[in-house]
Amino acid sequence: MKKLGRSRFNVKILVLNNKSETLKELLGMLESFKVAYDVRQPMENLNLKAYDGLIISGGIIPGKTRRERLEWYCRLYGFAEIPVLAICLGLRILGYCHGCRMKRLSPSEIGLTWIRFFREYPLAPGKSELLVYENHDYELLDLKGPFENYASSETCKIQAVKHRFKPFFAVQFHPEVGEGNEGPLIIENFVKLCKRLTS
Repeated sequence: MKKLGRSRFNVKILVLNNKSETLKELLGMLESFKVAYDVRQPMENLNLKAYDGLIISGGIIPGKTRRERLEWYCRLYGFAEIPVLAICLGLRILGYCHGCRMKRLSPSEIGLTWIRFFREYPLAPGKSELLVYENHDYELLDLKGPFENYASSETCKIQAVKHRFKPFFAVQFHPEVGEGNEGPLIIENFVKLCKRLTS
């Protein structure tokens, strides 16, 4: 586990790395908040009770293990009892687990993008819009089960999701890429939520 002196929030976060190209940025952001973390890979045996929160990174799922990894994630979502923040690919995994439709974007949504909230998102309180960094080729077309969408962009309808009853969150954008945008607010508020729920 990465320990960083006196923790600002005194929480432990588990990061599941899906071959993310922005893992360095994500870990750097956690370090800037002085948050202790572990980085693990999908398919490993995990003790979620040892952590205060779980972040599922963006990235890719290798084709040869796709179905096996997706089913593993569906089981993980089923028994997780700690706050979850799923990023980009993590949102689409959530959609897969609940039978949501998705399609390939043409063109892709890449770069700084405004998303607009049509109700208050718990990880962006008081915000009606947010400038964030996007980098994705697919989008969810709908949501099923206990999840609700809170925001859209001009290109992509589903941008910020929350479980109706549990502290499970998912975003299509990359809040860990913070240069020139407001995405880090999402991660900071997620860490604060983890702290509040474990105090």
